[in-house]
Amino acid sequence: MTIRVRQNAPRTLQFTATAEGHALPLDMPQPQGAGPDPHDYFDTALGGCKAMTLMLYAQRKEIPLESVDVDVVRDAGEERKGIYRLTAKLTLHGALSDTQIDELHAVAEKCPVHKLMTAVDVQVSTLVVRPA
Repeated sequence: MTIRVRQNAPRTLQFTATAEGHALPLDMPQPQGAGPDPHDYFDTALGGCKAMTLMLYAQRKEIPLESVDVDVVRDAGEERKGIYRLTAKLTLHGALSDTQIDELHAVAEKCPVHKLMTAVDVQVSTLVVRPA
């Protein structure tokens, strides 16, 4: 899969990313722009993955999870020191027992994006190519 990022107009800081045929706006955060910025998508990936992972797991295990809300809270105050903190707050809706809530919490900690962010050696290569 390739995600494409294209500048909306020359000399601007507004871009559009395209993933799986969907357009995703990119901008600087306020006050320089209107957002969402790349950090927002990074954080969104975590929240979305936790929500989808929980719903899929609950459906497969027949746990009465009706819906899940995820709020991802970012603390980037020490990002320049190499520390970027995200807290995912899960609100689980449904007639769930304490045991089921604990089980779902454990599953949320193992969602693929959580693992990618915390336990995988992500290797990024940057290539420069001349325009055709």
